[in-house]
Amino acid sequence: KDEAWVRDELVERLEKGIPPIQLCLHERDFEAGKSITSNIVDEGIIGSRNVIVVVAQHFIDSSWCRFEFELAQSWLVLGRNTSIIIIILEDVEDKKIRRVLGLHKYLKKNTYLKWKRNALSNVRFWTRLRKAIILKK
Repeated sequence: KDEAWVRDELVERLEKGIPPIQLCLHERDFEAGKSITSNIVDEGIIGSRNVIVVVAQHFIDSSWCRFEFELAQSWLVLGRNTSIIIIILEDVEDKKIRRVLGLHKYLKKNTYLKWKRNALSNVRFWTRLRKAIILKK
C-alpha cells in the first residue's frame, strides 16, 4: 500500500544513487508462476544481504508484510548474514506495533530510521540509510 513511497523515494534514491543499491521488489523481481511464499524466501530473504522493513499502518494491516518480517527475524536468529533495517514511514500506535510478532521488541533493542517530511531530515535519512546498507555488505 505504500508502494508509491517505495517507488518514488526508496527505489529512486537507492537504485539510482552512487553507488547504486539493488532492491528486490515483488512486482519486478519475483518469479512468475512461483508461489508468493517461495518468492519471499528465495528472492526476498535468502537472496538479500539486508531486509528493509517499511513500517506504516499498511504494514501492520498486511499479513504478507508481517510474514516477511517474521521470516527475516527467523533468518537473523539462524545466524545468516542478513540484517534488518527498519524505516518508520509514519507513526503507528504502540498497541498496533505489538500486533506484529517481535516488532515492538526489535524496535526497543535496535536503532531504526524515521522518515520525516522535511529537506534537512531527508538528507540525514538518506545518508544514514545508505551507510547502514553499505556497511552490512
